[in-house]
Amino acid sequence: MSLLLVGTAAQAQVAPTVQSRLVYDAAFYAQFKPSTALDLIRETPGFALIDTNTRRGFAGAGGNVFVDGERPVAKSQTLSDILQRIPATQVLRIELLRGGESGADASGYAVIANVVSTPSAGAGVYQLGAEYAGRTPVPNGWASWSGRLGRTNYSLGANGYSLMRYLPGERALLDGTGALVGTREDRSPRSFYQVAFNGEVSRPMLGGQVRATGQVKFERYHHDSTTATRSLSGALTEFERDPYGYRKRTLESGIECDRPLGAWDLALSGLATRTHFTSDTSATHSTASGGVDSIFSQAQMQNSGESIVRATLARALGEHHRFEAGAEAALNTLGQQLALTLDFGAGPFPIPIANANLRVTERRGEAYLADTWTLGRWTLESRLTGEASRLSFTGDTDQSVGFAYVKPSIQLTRKLGASNQLRARLYRDVGQLDFTDFVSVASLADGRINGGNPDLKPETSWRAELAGDFRFAGDGALDLTLFHWWVSDTADLVPVGSPDKRIDAPGNIGPARVDGVQLTLRLPLKPLLKGASLNVAGTWQRSRVTDPLTGEGRGISGFADSALKVEFRQDLPRHRLAWGATYTDQPTLTFYRLAEIERAGASPSLDAWVETTALRSFKIRLTILSLLGQAQRRERTFFAPDRNGVVSEIERSAWHPGRWLNVTVSGNF
Repeated sequence: MSLLLVGTAAQAQVAPTVQSRLVYDAAFYAQFKPSTALDLIRETPGFALIDTNTRRGFAGAGGNVFVDGERPVAKSQTLSDILQRIPATQVLRIELLRGGESGADASGYAVIANVVSTPSAGAGVYQLGAEYAGRTPVPNGWASWSGRLGRTNYSLGANGYSLMRYLPGERALLDGTGALVGTREDRSPRSFYQVAFNGEVSRPMLGGQVRATGQVKFERYHHDSTTATRSLSGALTEFERDPYGYRKRTLESGIECDRPLGAWDLALSGLATRTHFTSDTSATHSTASGGVDSIFSQAQMQNSGESIVRATLARALGEHHRFEAGAEAALNTLGQQLALTLDFGAGPFPIPIANANLRVTERRGEAYLADTWTLGRWTLESRLTGEASRLSFTGDTDQSVGFAYVKPSIQLTRKLGASNQLRARLYRDVGQLDFTDFVSVASLADGRINGGNPDLKPETSWRAELAGDFRFAGDGALDLTLFHWWVSDTADLVPVGSPDKRIDAPGNIGPARVDGVQLTLRLPLKPLLKGASLNVAGTWQRSRVTDPLTGEGRGISGFADSALKVEFRQDLPRHRLAWGATYTDQPTLTFYRLAEIERAGASPSLDAWVETTALRSFKIRLTILSLLGQAQRRERTFFAPDRNGVVSEIERSAWHPGRWLNVTVSGNF
């Protein structure tokens, strides 16, 4: 197979064959002065990093990046964390594997980026910085070191992040007719700390290559929110204090062995993740005179775990034919203990909540067969996956339920010219279950119970996609995907509990449909601005479902109709300077509850930055984040007795995150 080679930072040259894969060598990225493999991935034309760990199973949760042809053996570690540990000096090239070019289990991703690296006798990279957001400046940064001892390659990393910010805001209280009846003032100083240590080691053994990874991560968050309610005359009528804090610890370890087995390539992998989470919150309500009349308190503890073993076998059946088979088994658990109390002054007494103290266990098995044929300019990929699982609940609910799904997939790819292609795909998808949807917890600041529902089933859908990937003007690229989903067992919010004590919880509300378009664009601006480019990544989609309460059509609760990120960058190598800006739009999310419609949206942001490499061995970056003067908004419309009734109250909130300054210094050691 011949390759599409990118020889310089200014010009991409296409090899004269339709069998090429897109390859961007290290020289292409030189103008960007990259420090890590993450910097290279972010500047790869026509590629958008999917840094996710929420997909079902092990392979699908790894995102759309391989390292040396292998999927990272991790789930709690993001792709950004993993790529950040690889110094840019160790990367030989980035390969874009499209359609059937991946030669591995792409797990539903149409485009995979493969980071091809070379072992190093010893290389390190670091970034140190600080953020100031009107309170105390707080540090953040990371460092990694990669080296080799004999036949053993290793990497070690550490990263830390912290913030101290304000979140002031105000609320307008309206009656059912829309008339203003009062106001509320919010103050919410908050702090967050996170530190993680990770590493990876690999060496030839057991007739192949063995890799082991691990991470330990700690998080801590706290806010001390207060809300003052005033009448139209400005007189204080109520005051509430709602401090909240959580602590979280995550441990993860993984191992993988790749080796030949006759004509086959065998991969065995195992992954174990354990998370411990605790939180404490209270809501102290005071009257206008200052006397405390009630105190709600909640203590929550969760322990969760995921254990996965996976095996795959693959072989080439001739020059243009590849077959692969695999199986996976997983054990997932979540245990929650929650205590909610109310004190009117005579001492606290417990408030029972259904499904607040629950243990959930899932045993799941999956197997698949995949076949890829390439005939001239055409590639046909077919895949058949079957899975079965059983969920068991003990505690507040004692029940067991089983699921079984068949997930076929077929994709046809047509190459156009030397580097363009069209793709058509039809497949069935099964949504990931979030175990926290099974357990209940109180939101004291909002005055509601977020219910858990053990009857929740995975959402399934048939999905059709038509995509085109086009390369132009040296490093220009356009990837455009049109899609339509036919959804069954749509995951939404449903009322649970007895008729006189119903609360909202995740549940299934029947069929839905989704239509959308996804765009990734890299546009060189060289005729106008030398060394400048524009990157656009956006998704626009529309969902429609029948509301089970009102019988009317609406969107799916919590469904993001749009996502947009626009990045401008100009590199001035002669001045050792680069500058740019990133605009990020935020969608408005709507939630349809039993007696409430909630709409919430964050402000779009404009992230302006400048960086210089004028100081030898250092890269200094200054970032100013502006929220464009717009507030983070939320509107809650309440109905009586439910959404079939009349509007009883409206609460409109606006919070002002403000601006913050971030300075970083990075380099190699």
